[in-house]
Amino acid sequence: MAKKSKKILARFEHPQLSNASKTLLANIRFASVDEKVKTIVVTSSEQNEGKTIVSTNLANAIATAGKKVLIVETDMRRRSLGKLLDIHPTSGLYAALSGSASLNDAILPTHIPNLYFLDAEPNIPSPADILSTKRFASLVDKLRDSFDYVIFDTPPVSLFVDAAILSSLVDGTLLVIRQNQTKRSLVAKCAQQLRVADARILGTVMTFCTDDESSYYYAYYTQDGKRVNKEDLEPAAMPSDLNNPVAWEQEGHTSPRRASSGRSAAQPRPGMADVQGAVAGGNPYAPNAFKAMTPGSKTPRHKNRTRS
Repeated sequence: MAKKSKKILARFEHPQLSNASKTLLANIRFASVDEKVKTIVVTSSEQNEGKTIVSTNLANAIATAGKKVLIVETDMRRRSLGKLLDIHPTSGLYAALSGSASLNDAILPTHIPNLYFLDAEPNIPSPADILSTKRFASLVDKLRDSFDYVIFDTPPVSLFVDAAILSSLVDGTLLVIRQNQTKRSLVAKCAQQLRVADARILGTVMTFCTDDESSYYYAYYTQDGKRVNKEDLEPAAMPSDLNNPVAWEQEGHTSPRRASSGRSAAQPRPGMADVQGAVAGGNPYAPNAFKAMTPGSKTPRHKNRTRS
């Protein structure tokens, strides 16, 4: 076990990656001054842009800062977190949502202290349907209350609507782009798709940077295009509850972000009807839970609103 732990930890010990991840965490904390950011979607415009490397290194930076963090595999069609973390649970999201396994059994500690992992089973049918359910929204709120941070690794925005759906349920979204590969037009299109879903885009994370003037592989930018480099905050020690990281209940808990908007735990933001279909009550895998993004159909857009 010790050798395996050292092997996993070695993947996060590259000094530039480590420094970049700490800087990214500091910027997320800086963005949390007015509105707390605890649940984060990490997505990209297209494949092979490094979003999973960003999500795992960010999770490691949070864990080493003494915070309890959960990373969730929500790229259900192309799962990779389990292999990267060398954790292979027997149950995951589907089992927890369907009730065939408890959430505490599905969430496992990793080889990194304070870092936990919730996997997704292989061959889950209709991932977008599952993400659109009230039960999944309640799960997101419960995880938010149980961890200091929760990171969702999602599919690329341009390929599937999963990231847009999840972005409507979390506190903030990071859009990963690859230098000298990702087209600006595609980034703009994906950002617009996220805004239609009422996502709070925290900023973009640039990967595979070749700029000689930069000492980081990642560069972080705010929504107005300004680059932010702020020293990491002093970490606060948090006890790690390895036995029962989550006290799971079927009833949903309202997050502060939803509470401020008057929404219930499992109620999507106004405008999510544009990208989500009606959810059949009581059935987390209803076949009609996702209707809007079907071939030949157009998704209406709602007007952007000022956040409270």
